[in-house]
Amino acid sequence: MKVTFYGVRGSIPTSSGETIKYGGHTACLFAEVNNKLLVFDAGTGIRKLGNDLVSDQRDIHLFFSHYHWDHIQGFPFFKPAYQCGRHIHLLASYLPRKNVKAVLDQMADPHFPVPGDKIQAKVGVMPMDDAENIQLDDIRITTCALNHPGGGAAYRIETNEGCFAYITDNELVPPSSHLNTTWEQWIGFLQGVDLLIHDAMYLDEELSSIHGWGHSLISQTIQLAKDAKIANLVLFHHDPDRNDKQLDSILKDCQNWMKQYNAECTVTMAKEGDVYQISKSTVEIN
Repeated sequence: MKVTFYGVRGSIPTSSGETIKYGGHTACLFAEVNNKLLVFDAGTGIRKLGNDLVSDQRDIHLFFSHYHWDHIQGFPFFKPAYQCGRHIHLLASYLPRKNVKAVLDQMADPHFPVPGDKIQAKVGVMPMDDAENIQLDDIRITTCALNHPGGGAAYRIETNEGCFAYITDNELVPPSSHLNTTWEQWIGFLQGVDLLIHDAMYLDEELSSIHGWGHSLISQTIQLAKDAKIANLVLFHHDPDRNDKQLDSILKDCQNWMKQYNAECTVTMAKEGDVYQISKSTVEIN
């Protein structure tokens, strides 16, 4: 399976010379798994992904972590949605089924010139089972509830070749009123995962002003990876105010922390265009 980052930023897109290295588009992850096209979130990064997929007529399965704007705002610019005969399946867990309409409702006047009913592709909601899971041929997709205002889902994608997890907009140690999944439950969910992509938006010194916003401290994310015995961790959903030099420094600190505690975990920073290849539980970065 091949995992490619098209958008790695949180909250709002950024565009400056200081964010060129890691990229400024909001959340969008593309995975080609056993001949299936899986897309996770439709932030502004999905526009370029759409350009890359216009000549590929396979069905697209689009999974949403939740429907906050930075995770849906790119969909109106997703070219496959305007292709006749194209099939796009929308999926989400731990959210009211009717709320998936938010993806199209954002295209209503006066917010966008092309209304959602003008989309030419066949766009439909694909149901999960009662346990909020789905089987796509030989791909097993399981979910877990996010600790985030309004709810949402983390996804674990597993085949005979390997397994990765996509967990964004998740506060690992939230206020008790926002707790849906405990630390111990996250460790259980992540057992056997070869590649973990996890929200790592804030620094410890920023906690007092952001506690309860639904995002993890970077220190919490690397601790979770250590506790869950993750071999490969990708830090994701970067603060829009964080520039390339700051992300470089954070990455170095995280890598040093892992070495200090003898954790067998490779830590990388999510970067637009990076490709992770998972084969027989081995992860390579291209």
